[in-house]
This record gives sequence, structure tokens and C-alpha cells, in this order.
Amino acid sequence: MLKYAMLLLLLPVCSTSFSQTLYELSYHFDNKDGRGNCKAFINRNDDGTGMIRVAFTDKATNTKNVFEMDMEEHFGVEDNGSEDTTLLIFVGLNPRQITGNAHYMQDNFVFELSGEGYYEPSFVLAIGDDGKEETGNLDDAKLLNQADLTEELILQYYTPEDEVFQNLFVVTTRGLTSEEKKTQLFLVLVANTNDKKIGKTCVTDKESTLSLFSEVAEFLNIGFVPTVIEGNSFSKVNVEKAINALRPGSGDIVVFYYSGHGFSDRRDNYAFPYMDLRDKSYQTFGGQYAMNMEMVYQKIKSMGARLNLVLSDCCNNDPTQSANLLNDEPNTRTSSVGWNKNKCIDLFMNPKRMSFIMTAAKKGELSAGTISDGGFFTFNFRETLEKTVGNFNKDKTVSWSAILNTAQVQTIAILNGKKCRQPDESVAKCVQNPIFRSE
Repeated sequence: MLKYAMLLLLLPVCSTSFSQTLYELSYHFDNKDGRGNCKAFINRNDDGTGMIRVAFTDKATNTKNVFEMDMEEHFGVEDNGSEDTTLLIFVGLNPRQITGNAHYMQDNFVFELSGEGYYEPSFVLAIGDDGKEETGNLDDAKLLNQADLTEELILQYYTPEDEVFQNLFVVTTRGLTSEEKKTQLFLVLVANTNDKKIGKTCVTDKESTLSLFSEVAEFLNIGFVPTVIEGNSFSKVNVEKAINALRPGSGDIVVFYYSGHGFSDRRDNYAFPYMDLRDKSYQTFGGQYAMNMEMVYQKIKSMGARLNLVLSDCCNNDPTQSANLLNDEPNTRTSSVGWNKNKCIDLFMNPKRMSFIMTAAKKGELSAGTISDGGFFTFNFRETLEKTVGNFNKDKTVSWSAILNTAQVQTIAILNGKKCRQPDESVAKCVQNPIFRSE
């Protein structure tokens, strides 16, 4: 028997490529809170964040009311306090009135695990100011895609002045200048996909990262020059060749990404890890088979590109230890929605010269991930970037610093409550703190 009253004690979900879920739900209550039929627009991201807007007509005044809530998702909790992973609850937080003046009970939306392996809408649970609960009946549920996002639908939840409405229907997309069209996006992607322990997560990281940046280049209609080092080509020699072969122009973009084993050396001052680039089992750690990420960063930065991103998803501790591999978990269905061209241009085509280095864990920590979603840092970086350039991002300005900061926070949050192997081989709460630096 599920205890719905324990919503504030519910266990956080470890959500696991960027996918966004948009639902429109129609539901009603038994007239206890003065509301007529209700509709909810749910925008859920795979990293467990989201937004809910609820629209209803107040029976007493016959006025339309719209409320917005932040969203957190949690698993259900049984009477004995154990986690019930068959129920995924979208908890509405911090209700804000957009239109109208009616009183509002906080609505929470319960999704139940189906036989197909997806969480599907099941019912609504309203929580009053006094903590009392009321269960609402779900009348209809529709998974929304880009074609469904008409002005008529969006205006049920947003005003014409709202940033989301402006993004979708009003703002004119600016084109690239003749000089910007010459931009090349160089990607050096290194993944230890043959490794017996973490190879499968490295495959996921490689595919998702290659897909992300190739789609960015295609969306912006700029050049894309990828170099992928994986499988039998994985070696320090090939990594050095790929870096030395880079010839970016002053307006270009360079991305270096690594997924594999990493380690730190307590005897030096490097905060960022060494890549373990051994390609044979008889080779020894370090030395001629390793390369520090800060050395890569300095080398790439010296080439003079306008934007440099140097990213790694690996451990940053003892070289004999490998990353934590956690279990995959079910998810919601995915909506097909597009990006916002202006936000993508603002992010990738910013004329200011910028360089960033970021890694999955600080010195002394192990990294973690799942097979289906790869490393948690890579997953959250990707999710955050795509949310940033999405039409439902209401921020008028976008920045790499904000993306990296959010990826850092979300990586820490997504592991909250999870158990991981520690550097001393004990099992305890997962501790993984991504770090980054910009210049």
C-alpha cells in the first residue's frame, strides 16, 4: 500500500540522451476545491527537472486561472518506507499564479510503470495548505510532439508576452553572417570502447557526444570536422596525432572529449585527471601511456580558436580503480521537439574568445554511469546544453558558464541517495563532484 502522504519524503529518481517529455493531461476532482476541469502542460527533462503549468476555470468567479510550478520527480514509497519504483511522481513545487486569482491546491502527477517499460500517466494527487490530499481522475493524456505545439495549445498555458510563446511563434531567427558561415567545429573524440569493465558506457558516451556536436553543426549549418579514436585505434600516439593535426581558424570551435579510465597523481598539482591511454594489457600505468587533461587544454587553447571545450568523463583517483557502473532504470516516453536557432547561435557563435575545461570528478573521486546513458557527467552536460538551446528555456541569455555550473549541480544531485564503491573499496553514498575552469 503506497503512502501518498509521504511526498516530501519520496526518494529521488536517478534519471538516465537528451530526451524531453511533453504531456498535456486533462483531469478533474470531485468539486472539493472549487475547480472545474483542469488541464496540465508538463515539460519533463530526463535529468529529473521540469516545469508544470496548470490551467482551470474557477467555478465561483468563472475566471480562467493558470499556475506554474517547478517540478521534481520522485519514486513512490511503500508503507514500510521502501522505494516503489513502479510509481514515478512529478511533484509540483513553488506554485506561481500567471493569470486569475483563484486559490490553488498543489497538484502532483503520478505516472505508473507500464508493461512496455515506460512510465505512463495514471492519476493526479492534490495537496492542500493543510496537508490534506485529494485524488483527481485522469480523463485524457496526450504525448506532445513539435507538430502539436500550436498557438492555440500554447496560449492555454502561456501569455503572448511569455518567453516560451515568443520563442515558438514570434522571435525572428537571425541568420549567420558571411564570416560566421565559414566556422568549423572540430571534434576530437577519444573513447576506450574496448575496455572490459567500462567499454559499454564509453560506447554510449562516444555515440551521444558525436551525435550532439554533429547535430549542432548541422543545425547551425557550419562545418564539422570529427576525429574519433576508439576501439583498436585507441592509443596515446593516435590522440597526440589528432591534437597536433588540428588547424583551427580564429573563428572556429574546438571540442576535445574523453571517455575512459582516468587517474590522478598526488605528487603533482594537477586538479584535472590523466587519461589512461594504454592500448595493450601488458603496458604499465602512467608515463608514456598517459596524458593529463590540463596539458591537452593548454595545447588546444594555444591554437587560437574562438571557442575551446575540453571535457573528460573519467575517474580522478588511484589508477588501479575503475568507474562505478549503476543499474539502468525505466523512463518516460520521448517527445520530438526542436531547438531554438537564436539560442544556439548565441551560445556557439558568441564572438567573445572563451576556453573551458571540465571533468567528471574532482581529485580523489571516482566517476559513475550506466550502460544506457553513459557517464553521469556526460549525460548531464548533454541534457543541460540541449535544454539551454530549447524553446522552453525562458532565459533571455545563455552562457557556457551557466551550462557547466548546472551540469555540475545536476551530476551531484542525480547521484544523491545512490550507493557507490568508494576509493577504499567500501560501499557508501556516491560522492562525485565535477570541476571546471574557464579562461
